[in-house]
Amino acid sequence: METDRLDILGDALAHPSRARMLNALMDGRAFTNKELASHAGITPQTATAHLDRLEYAGLITRIRSGRHAYHRIASEEVATALEMLSTLSANPLPARTPPELRRARSCYNHLAGRLAIEITHALTHKGLIVEENGHFAPKPSPIWAKLGVTLPDRAPKKPFAKCCLDWSERKYHIAGPMGTSLLKNALAEGWLKRPRHDARYLDITPQGRRAFGALLGLTSEQFQ
Repeated sequence: METDRLDILGDALAHPSRARMLNALMDGRAFTNKELASHAGITPQTATAHLDRLEYAGLITRIRSGRHAYHRIASEEVATALEMLSTLSANPLPARTPPELRRARSCYNHLAGRLAIEITHALTHKGLIVEENGHFAPKPSPIWAKLGVTLPDRAPKKPFAKCCLDWSERKYHIAGPMGTSLLKNALAEGWLKRPRHDARYLDITPQGRRAFGALLGLTSEQFQ
């Protein structure tokens, strides 16, 4: 009898080492076998078997670059599904999540954590985005250029700003092309930075505190 797709996915997610590797990949970057083995606390040989299972389940994809092979989340849809699954845990995830990860982190290709929630709330409060049927509808404003966002000239086929449920805060933050642009701009401007190559969480720099304060009215308490 053919194996059900949910059985394949359930099996892929059922091992702690595979879960740790997926969590590392959720920041949107690609990592080598050795790097993911280090994240999971296992040998590279063991990591290879686990990565094969994740690839077979369609959760990750393998990229070749010269002699090296890199692994990354298969798609934005997979990342969104994994993020949503994280919110279904019966355990108190927020209480067990490291404070730096709750404060600001990358969620595949967009910003997540309390900072993302505060930005979403500020944009909503200013009337610059309106929640509509699972996505945010942006309103024209000069502020978007300062945030590194270019609004589409016509209605896109897919939502430009998606509602993504934050697993640590249990509130919506902004995903989709708008979320990607916000994160890319914040990193490029030095408002956010990665403290280490292997870290998923992000540090809010003094420049970032000033910029988010000037553009969105965020206060020092909202960066805690």
